[in-house]
Parts: sequence; structure tokens; C-alpha cells
Amino acid sequence: MDKIVTIERLAFGGEGVGRVDGKVVFVPLTVPGDRVKVRIVSDHRRYERGELIEVLTASQDRTTPRCAVFGQCGGCQWQHISYAKQLVAKEEILRDTLQRLAQCDGFELLPIIPSEPVWNYRNRIQLKNNGRQIGFYGSGNHRIIPFDHCDIAHPSLNKELKTLQQEPQKLGEKFELWVNAQGHTEYLNLPDGERTFSQVNPAQNERMKQELLHFVFGRANAVFTRKKNIVELYAGSGNLTFSLAERAGQVVAVEENQAAIEQLEADCLEQKLHNVECVPGTAEWGLKKIYRRRTSIDDLVIDPPRGGAKDILDLILIAKPRRVIYISCDPSTLARDIKVLSRDYRLEKVQPIDMFPQTYHIESISELVRRV
Repeated sequence: MDKIVTIERLAFGGEGVGRVDGKVVFVPLTVPGDRVKVRIVSDHRRYERGELIEVLTASQDRTTPRCAVFGQCGGCQWQHISYAKQLVAKEEILRDTLQRLAQCDGFELLPIIPSEPVWNYRNRIQLKNNGRQIGFYGSGNHRIIPFDHCDIAHPSLNKELKTLQQEPQKLGEKFELWVNAQGHTEYLNLPDGERTFSQVNPAQNERMKQELLHFVFGRANAVFTRKKNIVELYAGSGNLTFSLAERAGQVVAVEENQAAIEQLEADCLEQKLHNVECVPGTAEWGLKKIYRRRTSIDDLVIDPPRGGAKDILDLILIAKPRRVIYISCDPSTLARDIKVLSRDYRLEKVQPIDMFPQTYHIESISELVRRV
């Protein structure tokens, strides 16, 4: 059944949202302000999902995608939306998710920090290979979508990909390309090996670290910041640890990935950072170990994976850090976790950061303060 829908907003996941006969309709590849003809492909009790058939009236925020396989490839969802509108949408999605799922009001949502650049920002990509074609998985499926050029990937990665595409039969079924710190491109077969996690947008990662320092230390003098006792969970190989250690009195970094914690330890030795304690183990195990010492925690910095930190929320409430600084890449799991922590903590402010232009993904830093 075909229907005419006016798109009102964007949802986390990338789809446009409209209403027909009082029922919500989700439609991919649409923009708020579009008037579109859609074909309903699934009908649920509270909502429907539609396939875009025709744009009858285009939104002023609709733009022409750069990529020839946009709409087929699963890498980007918002190339058809102006960047200014992408930023507005991400702020709206984050605010709505926190208010609706975490039932939070009264917090300060700071203006989103835009990315510079908005194209060719990724310094790492994972590719699939069937022996004949190399590409990304399709949107919502595991069909390989081949391409000649990725507009969000670093130019060096596109150059290397052109070389690899000449002999796909010699490559693994799944592999990763990344640009290292020296600017050289490296290759790794997966799952034969696994690199430790790193942010894919280096310039925006630096901005995020600066915002984190502002959240933790503000403008306080070193005399005061050197008194801070910070615990960092999900520390990885130290993306945030070293910045925190430069100003804090003590940083205890917990990480379960063995390669990452060994790298962190080695880098701390090389940089002669004597105020960092590296604790190998899960976030839960590490926080329990720290709690048993009966030392107070000024700031607990957590940067969990997309699934959030639900396994350690009760332990956080027991450990009673003065503040929790929560770095998230998923508003839904962030809201779920904040709702639990709100028993003893108040959400003060949230800083959204656009780490992934042309996609619906949203990075954020949230400050939660323990209630007196």
C-alpha cells in the first residue's frame, strides 16, 4: 500500500519519521520537510516502516549525496541531508532520548561540536571480500557493496584500496585498513588479528579530549587538580588516560584487553608518567578492587562500548564517586544507564560531539554529580 507522508524529524538509526492516520511511519533516505510517497513494507501495532518511492516535495535541507552507492552501502545514512541539519538532528535526538528514556529534565545540553572536516575524516575502515569484490556490507544486509572511492575515508585509504582491488583473491574475507601515526597505511586480516580500539576521526578525537579535560578540571589551578583521584574504566590503550594524568594527582586505568593494557603500561613508562596505575581486568573487577581499598574517588570516567555500562551500575552506586563522567556513542544505552544512576546522581550537563558526519551516530560526554 502506497501512502503520502510528510517527514517531521529524524530518528536514531537514520530514518525519517512522519505520521499517517495517527500512526508513526519510519522512512529511510528522507529529510524533515520532505513530502514523499512511500510503500509500507511492515505494519506493527504502533508504527509502520516504509520504502521511499518518490520525493514529491523536497525539503530545503535535502542535498545531493556524493557517493555513487549511497543508499545501498551501510556506511552512511545521511549524505542526502545538509550538514547543518545533521547537527540539529543529533542534538534533538540526544535531548529527546534523555528526556524520554532517562526521564531527565533540567540538565544543560551544550551546543554540538561540529566535525572539521566532514568528509574523508575516517583513518580506519573495515572491508569485506568475497574473492571477486571488495566493499562494505549493504544497508541492513550482508551483501557486499563494491565501490571505487569512499567519501568519508582518508585519501590514503582510498589510494591503498585501489591497489588491493586489483587482486582480491589474495586477501582475507574481512580486513582492516588504517592510517598510522606516521601517515602510512597498514593492513590487517580479521579475525586473525585485532587492533586495540581507537577513534576513527583523529581531529575530532582531540576536541573530545579537550572537552573531557574541561569537564573534569574546569579552569582549576594545578594546585587543586593535582589533588584529584581519578578512576578510568574501559581505558583502552590510553586515548584519554594521558590527558587526564597530565593534570590529576592519580589516575587508575582499568582495561580488560590484554594488548591494550600492555601498550598503556609501556607508554606510561616511556613518558615517565608515575601517577598512572594500570589495572588489567574487566571494568567490574577493576572497580571492585579499587573499592576494597576504601580510597575515595573524585571522578569516575567511563567510556564503555556501544552496549553501555549496565554491568557496573550497581557497583558505581556502592563506590560513590563524587562525579561520573560518562562518554557514550549510543544515546539509548546512555539514557538507560543514567536512569539507574539517577537514584543517587543528578545529570548536570551533556556535550554532544559529531564524531561521525554523514551518519546518525552521536558521541557525547555527560556529567553526573552525586546528590548530597
